[in-house]
Amino acid sequence: MYISDFIAAVLRYIFCAFLLIVFLCLEISKSHSEVFRGDVARIADGDTITLLLEDNKKIKVRLLGIDTPELDQPYGKEARDYLMQMILGQSTTCICTKQDRYKRWVCQVLIDDVDVNWMLVRDGFAWWYRYYKYEQSAEDQLRYEEAELIAKLQRIGLWSDEDSVPPWEWRRKRREQREMK
Repeated sequence: MYISDFIAAVLRYIFCAFLLIVFLCLEISKSHSEVFRGDVARIADGDTITLLLEDNKKIKVRLLGIDTPELDQPYGKEARDYLMQMILGQSTTCICTKQDRYKRWVCQVLIDDVDVNWMLVRDGFAWWYRYYKYEQSAEDQLRYEEAELIAKLQRIGLWSDEDSVPPWEWRRKRREQREMK
């Protein structure tokens, strides 16, 4: 009995240590972020910008937590123009979590501590991109979800169209059409 109790205690200890290591690794990866400061040099579409850094290096930035209509989709040009009016040439801070497969930095974009990504959702130019919600803080998830719900209820921007199609579905349908040709 003594040996089996000892083995059980050691296994519990090893299991707890393993869980602690996994938890710490997850927390470290979540808290790791790159911060870039610079001027917005270009707006590609409603959720992609080019930032000119202080050392004259340019980086492409994909706005975190949102998805705006594609340019050939209803409200796509309006989302781009709204973003352009709001931030083109402005000094911004970008808090980035990763680079995507296109080598764009995925970032929360701030102007004077105001969350530009959230503003696009609030003003009806973007969907809250739930697929990537775990890349956002719990507080931001709640803020973005609430902003989208209010824009929907008030029928602001893209929500004024009862048949608005989320961009991820729009892109999927286009891919399917290309594959059928």
